[in-house]
Amino acid sequence: MDELTDLFTPSLTEIGRLPMTAPVTSTLGRTETSLDGRWDFKLVPSVAAVGSAWWDETDGWRPIVVPGVWTRQDSGDLPQYTNVVMPWDEQPPFVPADNPTGLYRTTFAKPDHERVTVTFGGAESMLVVWCNGSFVGMGKDSRLASSFDLTPYLVDGTNTLAAAVTRWCDATWIEDQDHWYHGGLHRSVVLTGTNMVRIDDVVSNGDFDPAGRTGTLDVTVKVGASGKLGPGWRVTARLADENNSDLGEVQAADVPRSPKAIEGGAHLSAYTYVGQEASLQLEALPVEPWTAETPRCYTMEISLHDPEDRVAETVTRRVGFRRVEVAGRRLLVNGAPILIAGVNRHDHHPDTGKTLTSDEIRHELVSMKQHNINAVRTAHYPNDPVLLDLCDELGLYVLDEANIESHARHDSLAVGGLFDLAMMARVSRMVLRDRSHPCVIGWSLGNESGYGAGHDAAAAWVRRVDPTRYVHYQGGQHHDWTLTSPPEMRERPPTALERLSTDMVCPMYPSVEQIRSWGVWAEQTEEDDRPLILCEYSHAMGNSNGGLADYWAAFRELPALGGGFVWDWRDQGLREVDENGRAWWAYGGHYGDDPNDANFCINGLVDPDGLPHPGLRELAWLVRPVTVSFSDGIATVENRYQHRSITADQLLVGWELLVDGVVSQRGHLDLPTIAPGQTAAIPIESVAVAPADAETVTDAITIDFTVALAADQPWAAAGHVLSREQTVLATGPDSGPVEAGGSASAAADEQGFTVPTAGIVATVSPTLWRAPTDNDGVAQGWTAPFTGIRPKWLEWGLDRLTATPSGSGDEAVVDGVPTLKTETTLGAASHRTTRTRHAGGYYRFEEEFVIPDEWTDLPRVGVVFTVPRAMDQLRWFGPGPDETYPDRLAGSTTGLWTSSVADQYHPYVVPQEHGSHVSCRWFELTDASGTGFRVVGEPTIGFAARHHSDQTLTGATTLAELREDDHIEVHVDGAIRGLGTAA
Repeated sequence: MDELTDLFTPSLTEIGRLPMTAPVTSTLGRTETSLDGRWDFKLVPSVAAVGSAWWDETDGWRPIVVPGVWTRQDSGDLPQYTNVVMPWDEQPPFVPADNPTGLYRTTFAKPDHERVTVTFGGAESMLVVWCNGSFVGMGKDSRLASSFDLTPYLVDGTNTLAAAVTRWCDATWIEDQDHWYHGGLHRSVVLTGTNMVRIDDVVSNGDFDPAGRTGTLDVTVKVGASGKLGPGWRVTARLADENNSDLGEVQAADVPRSPKAIEGGAHLSAYTYVGQEASLQLEALPVEPWTAETPRCYTMEISLHDPEDRVAETVTRRVGFRRVEVAGRRLLVNGAPILIAGVNRHDHHPDTGKTLTSDEIRHELVSMKQHNINAVRTAHYPNDPVLLDLCDELGLYVLDEANIESHARHDSLAVGGLFDLAMMARVSRMVLRDRSHPCVIGWSLGNESGYGAGHDAAAAWVRRVDPTRYVHYQGGQHHDWTLTSPPEMRERPPTALERLSTDMVCPMYPSVEQIRSWGVWAEQTEEDDRPLILCEYSHAMGNSNGGLADYWAAFRELPALGGGFVWDWRDQGLREVDENGRAWWAYGGHYGDDPNDANFCINGLVDPDGLPHPGLRELAWLVRPVTVSFSDGIATVENRYQHRSITADQLLVGWELLVDGVVSQRGHLDLPTIAPGQTAAIPIESVAVAPADAETVTDAITIDFTVALAADQPWAAAGHVLSREQTVLATGPDSGPVEAGGSASAAADEQGFTVPTAGIVATVSPTLWRAPTDNDGVAQGWTAPFTGIRPKWLEWGLDRLTATPSGSGDEAVVDGVPTLKTETTLGAASHRTTRTRHAGGYYRFEEEFVIPDEWTDLPRVGVVFTVPRAMDQLRWFGPGPDETYPDRLAGSTTGLWTSSVADQYHPYVVPQEHGSHVSCRWFELTDASGTGFRVVGEPTIGFAARHHSDQTLTGATTLAELREDDHIEVHVDGAIRGLGTAA
């Protein structure tokens, strides 16, 4: 069908598509019929292969599930992942002639309504629609709905709806997001039946006055009709609380008639006519404000009355009252500054690719709330509209982002003008769909698309249509935020041009030093009154998120820094099973897709199934809403909420006094009411004398606090823990600071462990290597995708070093203690061990490494040995319960922890380094009978115990390739490299 190719024109964004409107719930006058389910489907290799009357063809059809992408339904056409490069070698706006096109067909009975429309919730990439063989329309924009009027094409009885969806189109050039490319109808398809005179759209804005503590609701109701609307139509607006009680009086307004002659020869002014829409305002409403902390919503009921005052239609919508402002380098909600503890989110599902149910989206958002997340950036397109309904309900701020990214032609497409109309259409349609949601606090003009006149035009349109929110665009900044630029390059006022496209300073991936430098400068000048909120930071690829504590220390210390959105929420892996039934997660390149960006789509705080990574629990602690500290018998409770007080009815703060990890006392605080941002001092007199027992403590005396919900919330049950806090009151004997190559002891437990020391000691050898992480960029020996990172580790050969003895060893007896000194070489490094055997059967090791000056960045410094698989019961005293690293340690608490070796494993999509524990006093491994050993630090050590060796982890590219070794590999570390971030 050659005419489909004619539609691949960037300035042509739609044909016959209805204006974008906001979803509403109908209670009278309209019906909605889901067309979800099985459709007839046929995939042809190109647009040219589409027949002129393909919907009547009889051969080649198969069933397919709608909503759902065909790339996950055995169509033969597979997903493709790229981050920057386009999936094919063409120049904009052209696409390949080999362009798989999905043909969809279904039937339905004609609804018993005067007017019938169909809404396709999402189609990747271009959607063309026919009804009963007649062309209906076309729409582009894969992430927003396309609606069409079917009324002229319907017949009595059975009707045929047909849709052609092309895999690629000109619009793909501005949908070059860091995500999988799919194809198909990935959101629901719905038939809507209404009267000819009907409610077309309802726009609501609930403003809250923080001074007067009252709300104002502005409502615009757009009424549709075939032709001119006669006199006497009106609309009413009613606001009700959860008990269905009225808040304020029901408001009414006439629907304006179009300009024409009326009685007496007078005319309605064409200058002041606003169309068939009525405006209403409900003022001085006694409402509670909406915030992410207090998501208070009300029900608005809009009714359309005919000239006889009969109700022709009624729709409802959830509304909230809040005011968003940017002033004084702060982002304010209801007059109070907020800190964004946000994440970036894609519509992603490991099985369907992009289609999620309402319950699945709710599960995601509940997990965010349970981990103290308060904001979502819909990267890099408007997410499923269900997400906004749930954010209104559960309480999450939303930065809504338009479906625009031209990463592969970052600078050229924005300035050429070719896609300006398409960009404007995408921004405006997003705003028209989502502007009535209280959760939406800002509009983003897209992502990584350069900067041009189209952005300025879109920003101007947004500010005119919706001045109640801020405009965000990272690409419009003229600051230099590159990682190689010095911090002082940010210390200059914004240009007038920059202010056109963004009300925020919103870089991605600056260093902590850079944002600190800007934050100090901003507080000392009047030249930039905008806050800085990171649109992306702490890239969560694999075992990552090192340094989060440093970012959050800066956010809390410098008021001009308003937080940020971690990249991103979910690993974008796709579920696969190998020929042996082993499950694994696929990423770029696993479907024969070339080009691809490998596992650069695996960068979430949770895995593809939603299992939290340890980095998420670190973030949850850093952004916790309540903190507790302890000193001199006084517990100080800080309320970090910005809009809600905390009380004993809401939160339960318990405490435990632990000596060497064992509880000796416990209780709970008598929590008073604490206003937002305030603290309360609460005495715990019985704990004040505890440090007097410090002489007898082996490891530490701590007081631990738990802040938990006292009552059920929509996102968590009573007892859910918001944060854990700890104060160390006393420590055991201290042998001095730990150096790289400090001392450690492999000792018999004083309570009677039998220690197979001879077997263990014989396998101890030095090592400078750990299995790489994604951020290291050396996994499987390849250069890190996209970034091109290739650390010097490979050049130095640290992954291949083998300890080579320098001699036979020097045995002696010193003060009656057998001593063995040995020297080995590890390439250009040297290593010395002094091993002494003491009474009681334990060994003491002193390790010394001499490292060449040019080896400035080492994976680890330590020793490694193996023990039998049966020795799989682990205990340690130190930070826990999660794995810890030097730069991801803040969210842990020090104590006595137990685990199996198997539970030390974390299933990162690409197998890599994991399971480290730093700053520990001791650890022990035993078998089921209690036989084992303990390793004690002088004063602390790091360790790891795993069923997977470093070599095994390094060699595997998927979880299906990973095999447990026939032994347990144990590391004792003097130092280990941090995890870092940003890949």
